[in-house]
Amino acid sequence: MAPAHVSDKDVLAIWQRLRSVKAKYSVGQLVRIIKEKAKFTKSAEQNYTTEIIRIIKVIHRTPRPVYELE
Repeated sequence: MAPAHVSDKDVLAIWQRLRSVKAKYSVGQLVRIIKEKAKFTKSAEQNYTTEIIRIIKVIHRTPRPVYELE
């Protein structure tokens, strides 16, 4: 919907649509996390950790879900 076409009655519907972001991952899935890199690290290094971690809980928050890891 274009911003020019939004009226006062549409605001609640738009807010609910933005708030209902679904979690990308679910409980029990195995994931890797992004590694924090220093300022002058080599670009050939991996961006992710080598360990594989299981998701044990999904916390639904606005604007995006948060995952609790094992």
